[in-house]
Amino acid sequence: MMPTPTKERIVSETTRMIKESQAVYLTDFLGMNVDQVNTLRAKLFASGIRMKVVKNTLIRRSVQEAGYSFDVSTYIKGATALVYGINDPVEPAKILTEVKKVSKDLGKPDVKAVIFQGELFGKEKVEAIAALPSKEELIARLLATLASPMTKLVRTLKAPMSNLVNGLDQLKEKKE
Repeated sequence: MMPTPTKERIVSETTRMIKESQAVYLTDFLGMNVDQVNTLRAKLFASGIRMKVVKNTLIRRSVQEAGYSFDVSTYIKGATALVYGINDPVEPAKILTEVKKVSKDLGKPDVKAVIFQGELFGKEKVEAIAALPSKEELIARLLATLASPMTKLVRTLKAPMSNLVNGLDQLKEKKE
């Protein structure tokens, strides 16, 4: 059976997005009401993250066309939404985990699997990924670590001068 032009376009777009993404989360959102899905989409969109519902057969083809040798078939039963982490592979995991905690009675959205930097992982890895610091946090930590020795050096160099000034001030107060 020949694929339709619409399906070919979807596979082409999905393949492109998978290749461009540092992480792709295969997510089960079935059972979420419209408000919950809209809230999830809004949070993802606010962080520059895209979410798209794609048929499972087209996901399978897209993953193969993206050049991956692993089989996602075991993870894509039922309705599946792809959440793309293009610029930051960790932020989607944080948002999905946060929304899942808010809707704890529902337990959705549930991440079925994640393609994380070229490897396929089951949902058990998502919480570990969500616990990773963001790129900005890592940069801030690095800068603080690099600045620390300089700050200590400045304090050390200022200390004798400060001690001299403090001593002179105390001497002045005694004479008054």
